[in-house]
Amino acid sequence: MAIDFNLNTTLQPYLREMIKKLPNGAKLVMQSLSKQDWNKEDLSLNSQVRRGELNFAVCWLEALGLARYISSGRQKLYTLTPLGRLAYEEFNTEFHELKEERD
Repeated sequence: MAIDFNLNTTLQPYLREMIKKLPNGAKLVMQSLSKQDWNKEDLSLNSQVRRGELNFAVCWLEALGLARYISSGRQKLYTLTPLGRLAYEEFNTEFHELKEERD
């Protein structure tokens, strides 16, 4: 059963604003997941997000319904949801706009 998301509704401006407000870690994780599914260790390395920050980043994406994990044996594989794939295509620019880090 496929879910068809229509971004020509109030969903589009909502997602755009939420994606703009995502922390950099979540955007970097999203960029990595757009290429392939990853286990936690490889996702951390590929996205260049520290393990401690990775849980925080993934929680943001899961809360928005953009990413989820699937169990594969003893490990979790993180993947984009159908909405996550559509959102990444539609809001690609926003996912690549990183905020300047403050010290």
